[in-house]
Amino acid sequence: QIAVPGIVEQKCIGDLLKVLDDKIQLNTKINKNLAEQIKTICTAWLSDYAPFGGILPNDWSEMSLSSIADFVNGYSYKGTELTESNIAMATIKNFDRKGGFKLDGYKEIIPSNKLKDTQHAELFDTLVAHTDLTQNAEVIGNAEPVMSKSGYDDIVFSMDLVKVVPKSKHISKFLIAAILQDKKFKAHCLGYVNGTTVLHLSKKALPEYQLYLPDDLSVLKPLDELVTALYQRISANIEEIIKLETLRDTLLPKLMSGELDVSNIDL
Repeated sequence: QIAVPGIVEQKCIGDLLKVLDDKIQLNTKINKNLAEQIKTICTAWLSDYAPFGGILPNDWSEMSLSSIADFVNGYSYKGTELTESNIAMATIKNFDRKGGFKLDGYKEIIPSNKLKDTQHAELFDTLVAHTDLTQNAEVIGNAEPVMSKSGYDDIVFSMDLVKVVPKSKHISKFLIAAILQDKKFKAHCLGYVNGTTVLHLSKKALPEYQLYLPDDLSVLKPLDELVTALYQRISANIEEIIKLETLRDTLLPKLMSGELDVSNIDL
């Protein structure tokens, strides 16, 4: 036997929660649109050369990813370290099969003193999946920036991932993320996959990725500023979604128990 509110109260509760759910869905839709904008803009700049009349400029040359970025291997952890804490570890569980970074994929961990300073992930750091548990290679080679710490004090990334860090002052971590989320990078990585039961990405995959960039990287400043603003907007929307979901989940039991009365609220 359970106590439930009357029909009128149920409708009020449903209307109230719908306002929160609608905003969550709207933010999610906006973020998908912003992500598509980033891909479209980067393709226009780095593949179609739209700002330069659609022609590859003479002062652009083919460069390897290793010339503009460094690569950091993740932390090799033991199962005993996975325990409740305010430190989260990013793994391939954070990589959605359809693309995107899943916040519910974090594992809580208390790492050992073997953890290196470089194996922490800050907001907007880009992580690339180097392992895939499926044979479809849906995740391996995917690049995802850390868009939220989801309330944790610190983020560590596992050995299944590699952090890509820009080493030029003219290329931000936002532009690195945009470059690696291009479909050409994914296609490149698929040529470096090996393994049977578990797929692995060769360590050569990232350093050997080739792309055309200007000899003077400061030329990319307008592109960098634009993708930076878009990624920051996505992150802000994600943080709002987290707050709205927390509010909804906190309100629901209080509303159903009658602790909070919304029958007189006009929505």
